[in-house]
Formats: sequence, C-alpha cells, structure tokens
Amino acid sequence: MTIESDIITWALDRPGWQQGVLVAIANGEQYEPEQITDLVDEVLAGNNNAPSQEAKSIQVKSAVVKQVDLAAVAELCGVNALVSGQHLSFATTGITVIYGDNGSGKSGYARLIKAMVNARHRSDILPNVFQDSPDQPSGALHYRVAGEDHTLAFPATPPPELLKMSFYDEHCGEEYLTKESTISYRPSALTLLDGLIQVCDEVRSEIATRIKANEAKALALDLPPTTTAGAFLSTLTEVMTTTQVEAATALAEGTNERLAEVLKEEARLAATDPQKEKTRLTTLANEVKTLGNDLARLLDVLGTEKTTARAELRVASAAARAAASVAAASSFEDEPLAGVGSETWRLLWSAARNYSIAEAYHAHQFPVTDDGAVCVLCQQTLDDKAKTRLRQFDQYMTDTTERDAVTAEQNFASSLSELQVLEFATPARTSALTALEAHDTQLGVAATALLTMLENQRDAIVLHLTSEDPAPAPLTAIDVPDKLTARAEKLLERAAATDVTQFRAAVTELRDEKAELQARVRLSESVDKVKAEVQRLGELKDLKLARTAADTKSITQKASALTREHATDRILDRFSREAERLRLQKVTLQDLGGRKGQLNQKPGLLGAAKSVAAHTVLSEGEQTALGLAGFFTEAVFDQSKSALIFDDPVTSLDHVRRDKVAERLAQLAQDRQVVVFTHDVAFTGDLAAAAEREGVALTERAVERRGVDPGICIDSFPWKAKDFGSRVTHLTSELAKLKKERPGLVQDEWEERVATWAGYLSETWERSVTTEVMNQVFDRGRSQVRMMKFRLLADITDADNQDVQDGYGATSLWGRRHDKAAETNYVAPEPADLERELKRLTEWQKRVRKYLSK
Repeated sequence: MTIESDIITWALDRPGWQQGVLVAIANGEQYEPEQITDLVDEVLAGNNNAPSQEAKSIQVKSAVVKQVDLAAVAELCGVNALVSGQHLSFATTGITVIYGDNGSGKSGYARLIKAMVNARHRSDILPNVFQDSPDQPSGALHYRVAGEDHTLAFPATPPPELLKMSFYDEHCGEEYLTKESTISYRPSALTLLDGLIQVCDEVRSEIATRIKANEAKALALDLPPTTTAGAFLSTLTEVMTTTQVEAATALAEGTNERLAEVLKEEARLAATDPQKEKTRLTTLANEVKTLGNDLARLLDVLGTEKTTARAELRVASAAARAAASVAAASSFEDEPLAGVGSETWRLLWSAARNYSIAEAYHAHQFPVTDDGAVCVLCQQTLDDKAKTRLRQFDQYMTDTTERDAVTAEQNFASSLSELQVLEFATPARTSALTALEAHDTQLGVAATALLTMLENQRDAIVLHLTSEDPAPAPLTAIDVPDKLTARAEKLLERAAATDVTQFRAAVTELRDEKAELQARVRLSESVDKVKAEVQRLGELKDLKLARTAADTKSITQKASALTREHATDRILDRFSREAERLRLQKVTLQDLGGRKGQLNQKPGLLGAAKSVAAHTVLSEGEQTALGLAGFFTEAVFDQSKSALIFDDPVTSLDHVRRDKVAERLAQLAQDRQVVVFTHDVAFTGDLAAAAEREGVALTERAVERRGVDPGICIDSFPWKAKDFGSRVTHLTSELAKLKKERPGLVQDEWEERVATWAGYLSETWERSVTTEVMNQVFDRGRSQVRMMKFRLLADITDADNQDVQDGYGATSLWGRRHDKAAETNYVAPEPADLERELKRLTEWQKRVRKYLSK
C-alpha cells in the first residue's frame, strides 16, 4: 500500500469535518481565522461529526519547496570588533571557502550568519566589548529565495525562509550528540497530516478561548455550601430541567418574616453576652496546655534513649542486609548476571511478582513454573534451567535471612520516618505562641526558642542516622513544658472564676438558621440566573466535547507510524552511509517517539545499553565525525536544497576523515550552495582538490586582520592558502603586468619585481612536487606508504627530473634567497625567460598527472 492510499484509508474513519479539512488542504486551501471560527461552529453543531466518504476525493500533491541561498553579509557596524563597512559575498553555486587566520575576524562573520539561520546551537551577536560605549550591532544579510533577491536588516527576527539554510560548527555537533532532534525527512504526503494537526490545534485554541469566556460567566452567588441553597448550586448540572430549577428556588411562605425575627433575636443575644473574657481565657489555656504537651512529646521523641535505639535499628538493618547479600552472593555466584539480591534486583523481582499475581497468572502462586509457563518479563517459555532458577530466587526471597533483612530495613525506615514527618512550626503552634507572648513575653520567647532548638536537634539526628556524622549532643534539662502546664492551669482557674451565661448554643442555632434563610432568599431572587447557569453548563459540556474531538494525538500517532514505515529506513540507511564514509562503526539513530506528527531521534551506539550516551564513549574525533554524519544526513533529505554553512568543520579530525569531509562537501555542492569558513590551510587544499574531482566550482574568499583591525574581506585566498591552479593563475596575471610595465622600470626595480615573482614560482614548484608526487606515495594522515601509487615514481623520466632541477634552479637564482656574487655579474631575466619557466612548470605538472591517471 502506498503512503497516499494509506492516508486516504485512514482518513475515511475520521469525522466528516476533518475529512473536509484534509480535502481542502490537498487542494491547496488555507484556513484563515474566519474559517477556523466557522469550523468550530460546525463541530459544535455536530452536523458533520460522523465519518463520511469525502476523503475519497483527496488528491495528494507534492509540497512546493524553494531553495534559499546566502548572497552576502554587508554594511556591518558594531559587530564584535569587526571593521565596519565590509562586504563578504558568496558564490551562488559550488563551494565558497572563506579562509582566515586565527584572530582575523572570520568567526565573527560565521557567528553572525549562525544567529540568522537554522542552527542547533545559538550564538548572540555581540557589540565590541573593548569599547566603553559600543554601537549596537547592525548590518544587512543579503539572500535569495528561489532566485529572488531579499535583504534582512538586523537586528531583526529572521523570517522562516532563512531557517531553511543550515549552519554547522563544533557546538552544533555537540548539540546533535547530546540532545534529541526532529527527523528531518518526511514524505511530502505527510504535509496533509501536518496541515490537519495545525488546523486541529487552531480549532482547539478557538474552543479554549470560548471555554475561558464561558467559565468567566459562571454564576457566583457565594452561598454557604452547608445551606440547602448552597448544596443545590454545588450539584447544578446541564441536565437540570426548568421545572426542577423553579421548584428548588421557590421561597416558602413566611420566610422573610422569619428571617426578620431571627436577625432581631441574634442582635439581642449578642448585646447580652456578659463574659467574652471567659472564652478568651479558656481558649488561651487550652492552646498553652496543648503547646506544653507537644513540646514534652517532642523532647521525648528526640531524647538520647530513643536516638540510641534508632541508631541500633540502623546498625541492625545494615547487618541484616549484609548477611542477606552474602547469602545471595554465595547462592547465585554462578548465575549469568551479577547483582542477584541487590536492591535493584529485588525491586525487579517485586514488580514481576505483582504483575504475575495481578494480571498474568492471577490464579496462581508466584513464580509460576508449570509446563508451558512463560516468563513474565521476557514473555518466553521457561525451560528447565529457567524454572529451577526462578524457584531458587523465590526460595531466597522467602528465606529467613532475606525476611530478616527486609524486616530490619522496614523497622529502621519506620523509625526514621517518625522523625522526618515531625512538624514544628504548625499554624496552631504559631497561633498559640503569638497569644502566649502577648500574655507572658518571657515564657513565650522561651517556648519559641525551644521549638527552634527541637527542630535543629531533629535535623541533626536525621543527618546522623543517614550519614557518618556523629550523634548530636543531648538536650540539657528543660523546664519549659512544665512552666506551660502550670500557666495553663492558672488560666483555667481564672476562666472558671468568671460568671458565664448559658447562651452559646442559642446563638449558634440562630446564626445557622439566619444563614439558611438568607441563602434561600438570595437563591429565590436569582432564579433567572440559575436557569442561565444551567444553559451555560450545557454549552460548556459541548465545548469540552468539541475540544476532545479536535485532539491531535491519534493524528500524530498515524503520522509517526507512516514516517517510521515510509521514511525511517531511508534515514537510517543514509545515516549509516554517512557514518561509514567517516569511518564510524556501531552508531545508529535511536527513535525517541513522536509529537505533533514529527519523529524525534538521537545518535546512539549499536549493542550498548540505552543509558549509555554516545558522547561519553566516542573519542573527540569520532564525536566530530558523528555530528557531521548527522548533519550530512539532514542535508541530503532537505528537499529545498538550501545553503549549507560550515565553520571549521574538521576540527580534531584525522587526515583521512578530513579528506572524506572535503569530498562530501564537494558532492553536496553539486546541487546546492556550500559555504565553508576555515583557518586550516591544508583543508583549503583538500577542498580545492575535491571540488576539482567532483567538477564543482570553488570560490575563494578571505578575512584578514590588518594591524589591530580584524574583519577585512578579500575576494581571493592569501598566497599560502592557494592551490596549484590558483597560484598559476596568479603568476600568469602578474607576468602580464610585468610585460606591460617592463619598459618603464630601472634595473633595480626590475630585479626586485622579478625576485618577488620568482619566489612565488619557486614555492609553486615545491607545492606541485609535494602534491603530485610526495603526497601521492606517502599518506601523511596515517603515516603509510601507498604502494599502489609507488609506480608513479617509475614513470617519472630523466627529462621530468631535469625540468624540476632546471626550473627550480632558475627560480633559486632569480629569487631573493642569497646575495648575488659579484663575479657572476647577475642580470635579471626578461619576461620571455619568465614565461618559459612558467610554461615548464605547468607542462611538467600535466605530464605527472597523466602518470597518476594510468
């Protein structure tokens, strides 16, 4: 079944309104806010909630993607310490290499681009930190979308199309290794489900807004819940009929008259209350007495005797567990896996027991080892060895030693918990202490200090019982609880001596009746509001049901399943290819599940425990290679073929991997823009060679520091970074200038110009011999002789050798290496001689390359 037919079959079971959304999205329609509002009304009406056959008309179309390229970074001001006004441009095709020495300002341009495009790791654009009042960073990023020019003046939020360009540096590689990421490639047909998820999210958002508005209209009469009217409101539902509401809100005859009588009687009793003081004294006495009892109990619980007993429980627990561990070690030392009897193992055993008894074999005693029994963990049929092992494990878990260990541990844990759950500054105690201080300041302060001291003592005892810290010093003799008890007795004596009228029960009864009558009157006056509340509750129920109908969980599950079925294998295959290309083994992508139709992934190790992170095992070079493999995988599946930008991508890589990275960048540059920032001269050569092999244009750029000013942009490499072809081009151009200017130069000026040109020619001879001969036979990265290339040496003729000797000798004579002896009467060669030597070099290089191609 194709992914398109699979989507249509699945869609036929969706509600009719969702099928309509899918058809509209397939036809290229967009859902504006007004359409979302109409769609919510449709869902609430329930007219189109049943499945229909509308999805049969879905025509799945490929998504339109636009290529985004980087054109230039220009008009900079206040960006790091970079010179203002520079213009760094990038070729629209092939590879653009920006070379810069350390400290040249190259990374400043790279970080600026990184902040504006898609990168796993973000970098802020900083001002010049060496200025007291630096300008705020600003500038312009010129880019193209499907060949159309655009400019973004920053600081500004990058538009979505800029995020199609991807940036990679060492920090991005680290993020790829340590954090999960969204799978980059998904079949274009899944954009239908992405669109449905987006519409459903907008529908749910609109419904949530309506729910919030609905709940803001909730009836709030603030009736006491203990009254009949309050209880009625608390049980009000959307199914309550008008008859029921009217019956519950009807006011009995004489209610208002009775309320007036109750209010009058309450006022009379309040005015005749003779002794509020008795209540105050009694309440204070009870609080002080309770406080004294609490402090006495805490002193007892935290006393030396009980602390010693708890410490003994700890020792007994440790000893019992040690004995059980010894028993387990001796009993199961021959088992395939170590750790039988450990805490982790016992937790696993307990979980297996619970599952067996509750679900798998609820009618059998655990473990079940009958014929045909299945292991509750791996769910494979138990063989004889497995049955014997399970019986031995069960015997161990029910053995006296293990039971004693569990009992001892439980005793200690219970004793420790008794301490840990102790409360000190409770609301009741705080209230009692406040009242006590107002009555007896000295005693109140003493009680507060004791409570604090007891809490500190508890913490010290817990630390002693849970660590190697010594037991805290015992508390000295304290008489505060006795003083509190004595004070409570005196307060009660004063309260008893107070004359009290027996009226409290009457007042309470009147107040309860008043609350009941007032609630009935308020409810009867709000009958229309209650009817409106019933209607509101009905609308709220419909809204919540509609919100559930727009849930995206099942859509996400389908999208994730389709992605796994139709995309994951391709992604894993590509990732494996990229990893193998960079000499990585036993690495893969772990599936971390999906959210909103997207699958998440993270690099992992094949055959390793899931808890082992790849970055904790791999070397620094392997980590860099793995980060690049992931980035290359995402680049391959980027259907827009937008620009890829790299900042020093081969840091910590060996020579072989560097060659592979250069080769891969050249391959990627065949159908997209590739930009590489680097300070590595050797890597620029690798890139040039790879670009030539792959038939890809390489554009030279450089960033240099002049004095203390970094960030000067040049449209070519410095001489040291040029490859053979670029050097020959430079020599040819300079030779043309020499020919033109020769008539106007005096002898010293001509010798100086020739010496400079000859020096460059000499270095080009050296570069050619190194590249075309020495590096072909000897692999610098692995310090190995390439035997298959050794035949090159046999092809080099005496004439080839003579050209090297004569050509290199001539440049040595002409260059500024040594003082010219007076006897030689040195005369600088003329342009024709220079041209002859340049031709000798280029023809020699062509001949040697032919030897290599045999």
